[in-house]
Amino acid sequence: MRPLRPHALALLLPLAWAPAMAQQPAAVPTPTAVAAAAGSSPDLPRVTGRDVRDGLLARAEAARKAERFAEALGIYQHLLAADPRDDVAYRMQAITLADLGAAYRADELRRRQPADFADWQRDRIEGDRVARMIGWGMAYPENADDPNAELRRAYDALLELKARPDRTQWEQTRLRMDALTALNALGRYQETVDEYEALVREGVDLPAYAHGPAGDSYLALHRPEDAQEALEKAVALNPSDVDTRILLAYAYLEQERFDRALPMMRELVASQPAWIERAGVEMDQANWKRFRAEMAYGQMISFGDDNARAQEIIEPLVRIAPNRAGTQAAMGALMYRRGHPTQALERYDMALTLDPRERDAEIGRVSALYEIGEIDAAMDANRQVQSRYPKDLHAQRLQKEIWLRNGPMGRIGWVKGRNDAETAAGSPFGIEDHRFNFETWTPLLKNRWRVGIVGDTVDAHFQPDTVRYRRIGGALDYRHGKFGFRLSSYNVDEPNKDDAWTVDAGWFLSDTWTLRAQVAENDVDTSLQARRAGIQADSASLMASWRPNDLGAIDMRIKHLRYDDGNERDQLSAFGRWRLYTSPHLMIDGLGSLWLSRGSRDDAPYFNPSRDAMATVGVRFNHLIWRRYDAYLRQRLELQAGPYWQEGFGTKWVPSVAYRHEWRPALGHTFEYGVSWAKPVYDGGRERRIAFELAYRWGF
Repeated sequence: MRPLRPHALALLLPLAWAPAMAQQPAAVPTPTAVAAAAGSSPDLPRVTGRDVRDGLLARAEAARKAERFAEALGIYQHLLAADPRDDVAYRMQAITLADLGAAYRADELRRRQPADFADWQRDRIEGDRVARMIGWGMAYPENADDPNAELRRAYDALLELKARPDRTQWEQTRLRMDALTALNALGRYQETVDEYEALVREGVDLPAYAHGPAGDSYLALHRPEDAQEALEKAVALNPSDVDTRILLAYAYLEQERFDRALPMMRELVASQPAWIERAGVEMDQANWKRFRAEMAYGQMISFGDDNARAQEIIEPLVRIAPNRAGTQAAMGALMYRRGHPTQALERYDMALTLDPRERDAEIGRVSALYEIGEIDAAMDANRQVQSRYPKDLHAQRLQKEIWLRNGPMGRIGWVKGRNDAETAAGSPFGIEDHRFNFETWTPLLKNRWRVGIVGDTVDAHFQPDTVRYRRIGGALDYRHGKFGFRLSSYNVDEPNKDDAWTVDAGWFLSDTWTLRAQVAENDVDTSLQARRAGIQADSASLMASWRPNDLGAIDMRIKHLRYDDGNERDQLSAFGRWRLYTSPHLMIDGLGSLWLSRGSRDDAPYFNPSRDAMATVGVRFNHLIWRRYDAYLRQRLELQAGPYWQEGFGTKWVPSVAYRHEWRPALGHTFEYGVSWAKPVYDGGRERRIAFELAYRWGF
């Protein structure tokens, strides 16, 4: 399965979107901090009269305008120490606490003396408190089994404020804007978009923090063009917001605009220094904004299928912050996309050791467990994910994947070939040949078993007759852990009433190596020329696959065929590929193959070289024509050529060309169709072969 590119949905809810977080730092000033702030100015005079008081109030106001809120707070507390009944100092102390982010304390003071505050001041402080609740509701949850409980309480408090008829018009509008953040974080994406579009229609001058949640919700609803528009507005209003710029890059990515997303991310990473100098401090501070930008950049490169380059970026970040659960989870996702589910699982487990509530690790772990055959553990892990994140889009996507993995699956394939031979002997495949095969499987039973119906029809038209081999039967498939097997039993209808069976076994030794074995009676690959002569063959095969990563693979096979006429035929083959070039929409692979075979009889009434060999080299162009989330259309062009040698007939070069499409209109449904051309050689005679093929597969 091709790993699907994760959406940006709700991945990057920047804290700057939360209205409360857009204020000054949230720490409530301690007396020590206030004293330090006061001590940075000349000692405050004793409040001996109105003139001194008014002077101190003016000084505090100047400090507020300069955004030296801690200094202003120290002055107000100095005035209140002199006269606790000073209503101006009391009111401004609460407002300044709100400016510092201490909205809870500010509202507590307001409620003690509500008469000291104007309506707009009351509304502002209450709104700040709710905004701060929303911000904290998006932070680390108190209860992992109900992570949105605090956020729901915050949204309920917001609705309570909105219901009050005495709110000023501006504060009512502000509450609507604050609601965008809460609704988006709660996964109520359509409501977020509806409210945002209503505000836009009303001509409200929206701040940056209102555009961000709307952009994320548009992405969740698969509307990346609208997301781009909203996020570009947010970035224009607040260019320094790294997280919103990252999400804008994801909006480009969802439209397959890697040409915009990746340069933008490179520029963003370059704009952020690795270290931030701090005056008066010997050690610089790490710039975690750059870390987040570089991590997102690496992940986006991986989404463009360049996983090797992504690993070069992400691995150093893992070394910088090995104790960050999110970093380990990102490395696990990359290892999964590189074809290493065992290594991915190790990374996910590390992430969950650091933080048992790391959502991405919990979700990724399920797919990794499936890949290594631990279905029981995967199902248990998925149940926990669905219980913990019932409305999370990533969890919902995982559930769809589980349904596909556990549900019915199958494949239907059809090939038609036309062969024009230069010799009177004709082609081993006749003038025209067809092949039809199908398999359909039940849903997964007991997390181990599937029962299927399987069948094949192979025919070739010779002069003057047609030979056909048709079989249909049942199959039993088992997979658990590193071992799997399949038993297939058939009734053969043509060319004669007969039986056939096949036993396959597989050992998944590691992420890199897989071994397989097969024994077949009345093998479907028996030469049709042999069947024409009333001869059939049994076979035994050993196969090994080496896949070091997503860039390449080598598949090796040795097969022994024992024909009824006493002919013993051995075949040895190896097919390899290696990635030569990778870009988001084009991958180029180098291809190579080697084929050796020998037969024990020279007088067989079918094509049976005593010895032959072939080697080919080639190239495959894999181009993504179009993609929209789970749907896509790819085209592939393969060009191969190599020498074919047959004992007694010398060596000739054999070229081949194949062009195919892979079209997936929806997740779980894939069509493949194409045409191929080749000029093979048999017993020294060359032929021209053109073949058309079509296949449909469903399920995972």
